[in-house]
Amino acid sequence: MRKVVLMVAAGLLVAASTSFAHEPVDESYNVVKFPAGLAPTIDADCSDWDAVPGDQYWIFTDSLFPLGDRHPTEGLQRGENDASSFQTTYRVGWSEDTNNLYYCNSVFDDIHTIDRPGDFDWYEDDSNEYFFNIRHLSLDEVSALSAENFGTYLGFNYAVPQSAAGPLWMIIGICVGCEWIEKDTELHTLEWGFEGAEFGESTYTYEHRVAPFDGRPLDVDGSPEVLEYQVLEDGQTVHISFNTNDDDGDREDGRGGLWSTGHCCAPYTDFYLEPNNPNINWPDAPTSVEEQSWGRIKAQYN
Repeated sequence: MRKVVLMVAAGLLVAASTSFAHEPVDESYNVVKFPAGLAPTIDADCSDWDAVPGDQYWIFTDSLFPLGDRHPTEGLQRGENDASSFQTTYRVGWSEDTNNLYYCNSVFDDIHTIDRPGDFDWYEDDSNEYFFNIRHLSLDEVSALSAENFGTYLGFNYAVPQSAAGPLWMIIGICVGCEWIEKDTELHTLEWGFEGAEFGESTYTYEHRVAPFDGRPLDVDGSPEVLEYQVLEDGQTVHISFNTNDDDGDREDGRGGLWSTGHCCAPYTDFYLEPNNPNINWPDAPTSVEEQSWGRIKAQYN
């Protein structure tokens, strides 16, 4: 396996462009709670999630929606993707111990395309668009806060590896192109890697830690000092939207298929933060000595 590490920027949505609704209606995804000491190591390896029963927690492609004219084949319904061309699995978790959300997303694709013509056209490549509203607000509530110069939507939009068209990997920004947001920060940590051909048939893995961003003032420049965070709790429901673009290069406009948990490009889907599940057979939490030794071993391969 070739491991590659790249930090990408985060985006803030001031307001959604469409009317607010829970999508899918009357559905909610469970977010598994990691016990203290077992939060995932962000290394583009989903093995930290092996104890979690996928049939109870993971989101597979057959649950995703093709988003209308953004998908290259008209008339497809939920889950009607071509598995020989594209498959994805979203693993979503949280930790009370670290006060962070986590996801590990694996994407099989028969061809991995990175050929967009410009910095801000990430969606024309194989890419990801993930949106968070930890406050679980309605559009009216978001708009009211925006009118008071406070934004609560957080978005991560990225396509890797780097395009020859330019250095940026994202478009909507708390701080577009700022070096601080592309590193391991309080806000997030992201790593990615792949198995197979870099630009051919492959499975890319994206593992991400995201702090529970509460919002920030909109009347000042984005910087670490102005970001505000929540404390996550058992039983809390948050809004998240996971969206993955599958660019097979067969559209005149360059855009391939977009598959979503419910809506792009704002957080509309309910995710429920479960308390500890006593039926999960978790491994023992490593001791500090074991963590340091394992960290040195893994560092040799990154």
